Amino acid sequence: MKTSNAACPLSQSNLYESVALHRVTGSTIRPGGLALLEHVLTLYPFRSGARVLDVGCGMGATVDYLRERHKLCATGLDLSQKLLSARVEVAPDLPVVRGRAENLPVAGGKLDGLICECVLSLVSEPLETLAEFYRVLKPGGILILSDIYRRNPRDASGNMEIDCCLSGAATRGELSDWLVGEGFTMFFWQDHSHLLAELAAKLVFMYGSMAAFWNQFTMAGDGQKLEKLTTDMRPGYYLIVAQKI
Repeated sequence: MKTSNAACPLSQSNLYESVALHRVTGSTIRPGGLALLEHVLTLYPFRSGARVLDVGCGMGATVDYLRERHKLCATGLDLSQKLLSARVEVAPDLPVVRGRAENLPVAGGKLDGLICECVLSLVSEPLETLAEFYRVLKPGGILILSDIYRRNPRDASGNMEIDCCLSGAATRGELSDWLVGEGFTMFFWQDHSHLLAELAAKLVFMYGSMAAFWNQFTMAGDGQKLEKLTTDMRPGYYLIVAQKI
């Protein structure tokens, strides 16, 4: 079983820091924006003032949303100083820090909830990361995950010439096994691949084709190759809610 992914490097060519992607996604930098999070919070609302950490907070859009709309004691963590510095576009005083998902600066059993959107596929050690999520949650704490997953488990997208969430995506079976193996109880899995398709359509509209979009991230101009590898992978987009019992 796959236990580690190629981590997305912090370089000029990575996807999540790129203006090319932000032009389409805005400050949320993920399919569906805040709509999917709002959906899950109607099903599993936190009490006012609950302590929630957004791992991979980027520019802080989710942190600001949780604090303002849901009145949560929300904080954020991200590895990218570039994105954290850009939070001034959202709210300059947001409580965010730089750090790694595999080593959270939080004492054990302190959080009511942890949100991780489009990040698990980027970390180098997903099992260690999930174990860290389990450590910092209180008993009964809620984990909300959303990310890209592989619908074709035999694809060759690991051979993509850039490191990104696509090359690091797991299958549904792997994700379920990882969560259960680390002690979580899964409440549900929902497929929201239509949000990924909508994002792809917006990228095509903006850049003319997915190959043209990918060309911005490969020195060899292999956008068509990356487009084919992505198609072979048949990427989907999931939402998982799990609990520390």
